[in-house]
Amino acid sequence: MVKKKDFVTIKDVAKISGYSINTVSRALGNRGYVKRETKEKILKVASELGYMRNCAASALRTKRSHIVGVVVVDNTNPFYAEVIKGVELEAKKYGYTIILINTDRSYENEEKAIEILLQRRVEGLIITAVQTKNDDLKRLVDEKIPNVIIGSKFDELVTNYVCSDDEKGGYLAAKHLLENNHKKLLLVNAEKYKYASKMRELGVRKAISEINVSAKLEVIYSKDGFDNGYDTFVKFIEKNKTKFEYDGIICYNDVYAFAVMKALKERGIRIPDDVSIVGFDDIYFSSIVEPSLTTVRTDKPKLGAEAFRILMNNIESGSVTELTLPVELVVRNSTIKR
Repeated sequence: MVKKKDFVTIKDVAKISGYSINTVSRALGNRGYVKRETKEKILKVASELGYMRNCAASALRTKRSHIVGVVVVDNTNPFYAEVIKGVELEAKKYGYTIILINTDRSYENEEKAIEILLQRRVEGLIITAVQTKNDDLKRLVDEKIPNVIIGSKFDELVTNYVCSDDEKGGYLAAKHLLENNHKKLLLVNAEKYKYASKMRELGVRKAISEINVSAKLEVIYSKDGFDNGYDTFVKFIEKNKTKFEYDGIICYNDVYAFAVMKALKERGIRIPDDVSIVGFDDIYFSSIVEPSLTTVRTDKPKLGAEAFRILMNNIESGSVTELTLPVELVVRNSTIKR
């Protein structure tokens, strides 16, 4: 007899039965070809584990619960807080309720969150993806479960996406510094695998190639969050004990910018006199830090609202939409003309 768990996922059934997740998903969802003896073994394990399928994908396509699941990588980040607010306000207009689960940037938590929400009979999912893997998102697409991904894209997945214009944002940040005679730039970026990280860096490099090809650019990559951004930046500048040589820093987001500002102030490096700083997102605190932060503004509530509207269209008609929202540069006191 298999020992039951408090919460059972498809992954658990696959592990115990010895079959792949895709095979288990087909067997439990009664779709696609699965050998009769294989299906019987899988159903037996699922029953012994206490797996409940009645609320998952098949029910999602035939019943209305007026509930939408929201999976977010970090609900403490002010950026995502504003995105979620946009989802909530739009959901109310449609008479819907949202269930929110935070994954704390863990793929395993993301997988489990999706399973939990499917068992709660949500009609669809809005997801800010961890991005280290996308097997769970592929299963949603394969099973035709309505979903929208915010802030990232996967070339191999045909689904709904809502993003800010990350490449344009990176371009505007670099353009502002270059046109104000900054010649030695540092990009404090997120990890390389992230969609927004790649696109923002692409925009920065494009601006340099168009405006001043002789400008220098160095890029460092950090894990998410204030503490990680701070530690990464400090380690980088302490490698070089000579005078800090950069005159402009572009940060992946405003949280990174705050971390960089803290580290610079601790070392007596003046902002913007010695070095200009540009952030990304324009979260609330960006206008009240000292000096106030020049940043690329994204419409965070609209990201959430548009994601919800696209999800409703996907539920009703099966339509697939990719939407890119415009960004703008907000110039404040953290940058000057050289």
